[in-house]
Amino acid sequence: MWTPSGGLSPEGNLRPVSDPANGPLDPDAVLHWMRTHPDRLHELLADEDPGGEDDAPASDAAVRAHLRLAAEGMVHGADAPLAAALDGMADTLDEWFAHDRELFDHQIALGEGAIALEEHLLYKEGAEANPAIHDALERRVRLATWNRLFLRCIEQRLGPGHDGFADEALEWIAARGRDLATMIMQMDASQRAALELRLGRKPTRDEQVQSGQLAAVTAYVRMAIEAAAHVLEPPRAARPA
Repeated sequence: MWTPSGGLSPEGNLRPVSDPANGPLDPDAVLHWMRTHPDRLHELLADEDPGGEDDAPASDAAVRAHLRLAAEGMVHGADAPLAAALDGMADTLDEWFAHDRELFDHQIALGEGAIALEEHLLYKEGAEANPAIHDALERRVRLATWNRLFLRCIEQRLGPGHDGFADEALEWIAARGRDLATMIMQMDASQRAALELRLGRKPTRDEQVQSGQLAAVTAYVRMAIEAAAHVLEPPRAARPA
């Protein structure tokens, strides 16, 4: 996996997109665990793409590796009952993705129609002249779809008492689209600055593209973690005073 400093995106100073969650999952603890285990990410990527055929930061293999790392991190950022429910999820996540493949393909097909409409409304002929526009929109659809499957897997592991968890989490994310875009830009800028400092030169065009892809993957995964934490909060009336 391409990373500007040999590890996860340098996002430690980014503020969360909302108030701290007050429930069984601590997203800050999850993100801290992920940032301090970069070697584990590389192991997961090698497992997802053993032949190294696609080293793009936003490849499907890379996204699955990030989500498996998130699943492991959630065990370390959860209270005991939740950790027990999520334990082992990272090892079975690919099986779940395969099980939900029909939904994945359906969401991608829906996304392709939405992409075509958005390109027509916003860019007219410009989208065809600039393939990067289409690539960015397609990447957004694929990342959102991987998040959907990830959250559905969490819901399944939590059991019937949490029916609707995934839909609530997705609604939480959808309501914070501007926060997500800001997070991606901040992560990208931070990565480029770190790369320039390390190399002593401006990043090349290819390095800039890869930085943007990594920032997008990391931001989407972070949003999934924060959404899960907030949906798992107890109702306000049930919280201790």
